[in-house]
Amino acid sequence: MMVDVKAYSAIRAIESRYSCRSYKNKALTHEDKSQLLEYMGHIQVGPFGTKSRFKLGAYESTGALLKRLNTYGFIKGTDEFLIGATGEDTEKLQLEEFGYVLEKITLKATSLGLGTCWMGGTFRKSVFSKMISLKKDEILPAVIAIGYVDDKQRRLDNVVRGLVKASRRRPWELLFYSENFETPLTKEAAEPFSVPLEMLRLAPSASNRQPWKVVKKDDCFHFYLRRTPGYQDQAVLKWTGKADLQRIDIGIAMCHFELTCNEKESTGRWLVHDPNLPLPDELTGYKVSWIGD
Repeated sequence: MMVDVKAYSAIRAIESRYSCRSYKNKALTHEDKSQLLEYMGHIQVGPFGTKSRFKLGAYESTGALLKRLNTYGFIKGTDEFLIGATGEDTEKLQLEEFGYVLEKITLKATSLGLGTCWMGGTFRKSVFSKMISLKKDEILPAVIAIGYVDDKQRRLDNVVRGLVKASRRRPWELLFYSENFETPLTKEAAEPFSVPLEMLRLAPSASNRQPWKVVKKDDCFHFYLRRTPGYQDQAVLKWTGKADLQRIDIGIAMCHFELTCNEKESTGRWLVHDPNLPLPDELTGYKVSWIGD
């Protein structure tokens, strides 16, 4: 069964969503949980066929758990989490596809009036591994806190957002390019894709690094990962077994772009089709392309 992406406005969800850290001490209603679980059941496969598992679960001792979480900011008031697991990272775009699918679920939750917060940093994986019954050949790249926003605490959330610069986004000219990495893409030249690109620009990312660059060449949009210098050293990631969050960020960006394209009726598909453009530096590498129909 195909999920109708027009069942809710992705643009409205993207524009309204923020990283919520303060929640009401209230369990998800049966109706909200049922809608979210139904949606989750239909979109667990990424655009290149990578399948992930997701579970909506509650932890019985939120306070004790959150004190042991090591992620920026803090979260309180909820004991409900979206937990995601996928196979060991052996496929070329596996983590990207994981981020793509989990962000779709997150935006669906936003459309239901729920608050969410990505927890992709170091957290107590053993707790969540048990909740999702993690298999030996699986990894647990990220967890999403979910619940009803505590409006009384939202002002405090805004303070935290300011401290981590979560509400700031890089300007167009540093993210989007035309034909090569030397020519910035204007909004006028991007039409009819200026809105999908803007929704991509608003996508969340680990530590708000926005590690993506997109080059429009002819009718294609080529996505690149531009790694942050010194952030998430690959040798350290391999040694600790932690997920490469900047690859997950690319998947989140893909999700925003595709959902907005669909909503604006600009159809296309994802392909690995490297245009072999001269790269601006050694930190930048090609990932995937959106080919318009």
